Amino acid sequence: MALISLAAVGVVGAGVGLYSIRPRDPVFEVQSITLSGFNVRFTTESALPMAVVDVSLTLFIKVINPNVTPIQFSSTVMDIYYKGTLLGQAQVDSGSQEAKSEQVMEVPAKLDGLKMTNHLKDLFTDVTKREMTLNSVVTISGCAVVWKWKHNFEVHVNSDIKVDPVFLQILDQENRVELDLVPEI
Repeated sequence: MALISLAAVGVVGAGVGLYSIRPRDPVFEVQSITLSGFNVRFTTESALPMAVVDVSLTLFIKVINPNVTPIQFSSTVMDIYYKGTLLGQAQVDSGSQEAKSEQVMEVPAKLDGLKMTNHLKDLFTDVTKREMTLNSVVTISGCAVVWKWKHNFEVHVNSDIKVDPVFLQILDQENRVELDLVPEI
């Protein structure tokens, strides 16, 4: 009887141990946005030539790895949308992150002024309200190494970020993160 009790405790202990090291979704949060610069250009894509202002931004994104293993991830591109229109992209460089740690990534982004002109009325309304919603979508691929076993994963992040368009302050955000473990091929 004691042997059965000891075996049951061992199974429960192993289950708790495996549960504590299960893969967990990383946390992504845009902490701030800074204006890096403007680029004025003239376009002839419309009937009238017009000046367009492209905007360069830097996104500061806090990433938390809640897992018990370090991760490595490859470079990727984040798409940034306004009212359903792709305004620009941000380049996320490859890197790594230690287990149970957090870091802030600086991600440069460029927004196309010509694509913003498609939503001038909405943009002016948002500027007067001092609140605009940007959407971003990114998939980050990487791997975690556990006991010399390499586990591939993909993290899909879809964010709705409310920004003060005048002072570029983050007002609110909702981040949806989905972690997929990818089998080796």
